[in-house]
Amino acid sequence: MRKAISTICNYFISHASSGVIEEINNKINLVKRPVYGFRSFENFRLRLLAAFSS
Repeated sequence: MRKAISTICNYFISHASSGVIEEINNKINLVKRPVYGFRSFENFRLRLLAAFSS
């Protein structure tokens, strides 16, 4: 409980959140779902680059 209060207080001091990281992680997971059939990492990499370029 003490850690939770500390975390909340730190947010109000620094006004930082992990929203950007959560968005990036979500986008990567959305790209990963339909690409299980890709046989090479290069194809997966190109798919990620295309997703983040828009």
